[in-house]
Amino acid sequence: MRLFEALLVLAIALTFLLLWVPQSRLKNWVGWSATVSILLAVIQNVIEGSRWQLAPAYLLLGLLCLLWVS
Repeated sequence: MRLFEALLVLAIALTFLLLWVPQSRLKNWVGWSATVSILLAVIQNVIEGSRWQLAPAYLLLGLLCLLWVS
């Protein structure tokens, strides 16, 4: 696994965990984590190129961002 792929998976995992913590004061952290995850996905696609093996990670990121916005 390449560097930005690993960072992307870790950022998505952190966003997932922060979304399910039932404390309202973590809402700012969820926003930052989601933003960093999106930026890492863009950087990973530009620098390393997209790979079909990461399609579930991209889909999960999209779903987590929808959950965060709603």
